[in-house]
Amino acid sequence: MAGLQIMIVLGLVVAVAAVVMVFEDQRIQDAAYERVRTVALEVADEPEVIEALNTDAAVEVIAPLARLAQEVSGVDYVVVVGLDDVRVSHPDPERIGEPVSTDHSLIREGRSFRGVERGTIGTTLRVKEPVYDGEEIIGTISVGILQSEVRADLAALVLVFAPWILGAAGAGTLVSLAAARSIRRRIFGVEPDEVAALLQSQNALLYSVRDGVVGVDATGAITLLNAEAARLLGLGDEAIGRDAAEVLDPLLGPLHDDDGARQVLVGERVLVVSRRTAFDSARGAAVGYTLTLQDRTVLEATLRELAGQRGLADALRSQTHEFANRLHVLSGYLSVGAHTEAQEYIRRIAGPAEATAAVVSEPGVSGVLAANAAVAREHGVAFRADPDSRTDPGWTADDDALTVLSNLLSNAIEAAGDGGRVEVYLAAGARGVSLRVGDSGPGIADEDVESVFTRGVTTKGETDAPHGIGLALVERIVTRHRGTVDVGRSHLGGAEFAVEWPAGDPEKEETGS
Repeated sequence: MAGLQIMIVLGLVVAVAAVVMVFEDQRIQDAAYERVRTVALEVADEPEVIEALNTDAAVEVIAPLARLAQEVSGVDYVVVVGLDDVRVSHPDPERIGEPVSTDHSLIREGRSFRGVERGTIGTTLRVKEPVYDGEEIIGTISVGILQSEVRADLAALVLVFAPWILGAAGAGTLVSLAAARSIRRRIFGVEPDEVAALLQSQNALLYSVRDGVVGVDATGAITLLNAEAARLLGLGDEAIGRDAAEVLDPLLGPLHDDDGARQVLVGERVLVVSRRTAFDSARGAAVGYTLTLQDRTVLEATLRELAGQRGLADALRSQTHEFANRLHVLSGYLSVGAHTEAQEYIRRIAGPAEATAAVVSEPGVSGVLAANAAVAREHGVAFRADPDSRTDPGWTADDDALTVLSNLLSNAIEAAGDGGRVEVYLAAGARGVSLRVGDSGPGIADEDVESVFTRGVTTKGETDAPHGIGLALVERIVTRHRGTVDVGRSHLGGAEFAVEWPAGDPEKEETGS
């Protein structure tokens, strides 16, 4: 990297120097041409030169004037030529009276010449102009400077600029080395050609993991959002660069400086969010933080189902001895011929279970009611399904209906506690779903009614287990079905949740299908 930077700096310095030299060379040549042209015009306009040219006194009068003009202006020669192409002045007196060595025919036609030609004293930058007597051309004049002198001026200019050019190259090299060292330190010694490979590896890793990853810099702006995070949060690329507090807080809640994982409800997804502070090891300072998002929606649903099955199994296991004792009682009644007493005893112990199992015909709802009835009995809670409950023939409970029913029943059983009561009413069919779950628990204060559906809010007190998810999930499912959920006072003395939503698939309606 440093070598490349030095080559770039030196290349730029050399290129700039070459361009400057080209322009300076042109400037020096233009200045030389302008000087010799001025001398040529001044001498050609001299009255004594005009009067003496083409006369017998031409050499005697013009040669001294030409020599004086040459010495004063610093040019290398001033040659005046008559119409016969013979010199009447020359730096070398022996050349006076000889024909000129270059062509002056075009000059005698009234044209001017500017260029480089080789003459008797060498290669020169010269100007040729006609000599006028009024409107008539009576001769020509040629003035020049040796090309070697012009190049000497350029060489002198190069010597003046050389220290500055070398100084600029040296300073540029030092600054480049310092910049390369600083950049290497910032990118932890990685070479530039390795940065692209690292970036590709990072993107491949971030976009292939099943967890969502969100990166936030020290200013609080979102700098990274992988595909899984965008899917879980319902965000797009427009979130990059925005303030994390404005984008993430409405979804995940306030983000605190801790490393603990917490469950949050985003839409109808249960996410486990972990925050980690990012440090710059070189500076030893925090440069932002990252959020890791894990989708636990399916897992939570499975755990809830497993908990129900486990509760049912525990209830059945704990009641094994009770059933054995009841069988012994029945055996005693039958052994003494007390058939009427035996039948009454059977009706007494089987009545609640029969009422619960037979209240609806839909298998999924019936299973949920049976499972919660067993859990309620295990917790000492009297569980009753309203006999007016019904499900229309052909109606099948979907995951949303079972989730809402399970969550409300679980909360009601916990709220009722030992010795409490829970009642449930369900009517479902072609017109939609209507559900009421009441309990004899402490109920919900009027000021807390609005907040019980907020994620993280619970009336169960402090607990290490995740809480405040069930009712928030219920509210979002009902809202998606364009339904309502009301909280009131049950005739049992506790809270009553009333849920209703119309029939139809909201997802198909949203897509217009």
